[in-house]
Amino acid sequence: MLWMLFTEILYRPIFNILAVFLAIFGGNLGVAIILLTVTIRLLMVKQTLAGNDMQKGMGALQPKLNEIQEKYKDDPKKLSEETMKVFKTDGKGAFKWCLQMLIQIPVFIWLYYVIRHMAAATIPPEWLYSFFHGFGARFVDAQALQNGAINTHFLGMDLLATKNIALTIIAAIFTYLQTKLTTIAKPATPNVPGQKVPDMGKMMWFMNIFLVFMIGSFVYSMQTWVGLYIVTTTIFSVCQYAWQYKALLRAEWLAWISKGKGVVVHNPHHKN
Repeated sequence: MLWMLFTEILYRPIFNILAVFLAIFGGNLGVAIILLTVTIRLLMVKQTLAGNDMQKGMGALQPKLNEIQEKYKDDPKKLSEETMKVFKTDGKGAFKWCLQMLIQIPVFIWLYYVIRHMAAATIPPEWLYSFFHGFGARFVDAQALQNGAINTHFLGMDLLATKNIALTIIAAIFTYLQTKLTTIAKPATPNVPGQKVPDMGKMMWFMNIFLVFMIGSFVYSMQTWVGLYIVTTTIFSVCQYAWQYKALLRAEWLAWISKGKGVVVHNPHHKN
């Protein structure tokens, strides 16, 4: 019963959307994966925008901490209590943002399951919706790969092969860009008397580098279509964040240019 439920609400919809894109673009699996990934990300765009705002909202932490430091500068005990209270309340935004990002994991697992069955020519015929049978039947045929109904080559890459260096490098680059964009509004580490607060800047730098190597290693070891999915969704994230916070990014860019010229420019998004 549970398996039938998973099939009906998870695997069948993904397979049929994939079948539509395969039919439109001559059975090209690479194009179908890209369009399916973009479609899923567009359906999640509202939640992602809200999640980005939660994560960016952590930038409001520094002004609050500065206010507390000034207010309780003569009472270290109270200062420590109020500081920890801010971390417990406002710090939840980052956790919510992480949960929002984790939504993409089951989507990837469902897609992985579907494509694994396609590669093994074991897609059950009943997975295809009846109203798609006219153009989608050839994609559930046991000879779909052999007769060319499904083309697993895209831009000179075999999507079912592994160890694709080009996609590994691209995935690493855009993962790094994504981490830079999502941490650009991070506040400086506050100095709390009586408390040893870790340097979040250094911690985030280490975590970002670790994530880049982890994603790169994963893409290199998995089939090429997995790397194509990761590259597509990462590029989508980079573009979405750049569009959502274009004003902030422009201010950061101008500040960086001015700093290089020796000009001090006030950035309204950061407070001392």
